[in-house]
Amino acid sequence: MIDLHIHTTYSDGTYSVKEILKEAQEKKLEVISITDHDNVKAYKEIGKIDVNNFYSGKIITGCEFKCVLPEYNLPIEILGYEFEVSIVEKFLDSHNNMEKQSKYLEHLKSVGKRIGLTFDENIKVNLERAEYASLIFEREINKYEKNKQILLENGINITTNFYRDAQSNKNSIFYIDEKNDYVQPDEIIDLIHKAGGKSFLAHPYIYRVNNVLEMAQTLINNYNIDGLECYYSLFTQQQTNDLVELCKKNKLYRSGGTDFHGDNKTNIQLGNGIGNLNVRIENVQEWLTK
Repeated sequence: MIDLHIHTTYSDGTYSVKEILKEAQEKKLEVISITDHDNVKAYKEIGKIDVNNFYSGKIITGCEFKCVLPEYNLPIEILGYEFEVSIVEKFLDSHNNMEKQSKYLEHLKSVGKRIGLTFDENIKVNLERAEYASLIFEREINKYEKNKQILLENGINITTNFYRDAQSNKNSIFYIDEKNDYVQPDEIIDLIHKAGGKSFLAHPYIYRVNNVLEMAQTLINNYNIDGLECYYSLFTQQQTNDLVELCKKNKLYRSGGTDFHGDNKTNIQLGNGIGNLNVRIENVQEWLTK
């Protein structure tokens, strides 16, 4: 079993790098990839420790890059794997996405105050972590039971994904148009390729579009993407099957992982997701470096 979609405390996860390695060892995962949002700090730490003291499996470099698909005006994530860290790090340092998150958080706080939500108005984005404003705000407003009813009255279910259902939802009072704040897929995919890696559309069925397969095909047609994340914690078997078929049709690679965030997504466990995910090394052996 493998897991190629993992977040640490360097982004919006709650497990440290060492805790991830120990857990991966306990779960007997053969291959893992830490895919923090828009940063590769985990790999700088990994380079400074004796990994064999924590984990005996294979680690491949990874990162989850945010960009905007212009054909849909849709924020999406691209997973990059097996790249040269220094090349990616240089790019990310020159595109500090976390400064944007500070602006977004102020917007969310302003709207929240206007509709009467209770929260600590002093919450801020930690620029040392790649933690999105939506998660910071969601975590804060979840502390107060009375916020649930206020949000429901404004069309938002607090138990679902706040980013997808509120911040990036054009019909939501919290909506933020991000199309001018992030690069387009070609820039991210070109970066990954120049760094010697491969690019995959992350969790296609998570995006709020009418036809996910059409959206994915648009990305395939217009950009030099290498594959799709077909195996994911929240996908049905039919969704996985449809993505696998789309990969076969377009001669693309497949990838998969849990999107593990620790205590920030308590229903998702490392390696097996919500209990039934089992990504096998055979699913990715076409592209995974020996």
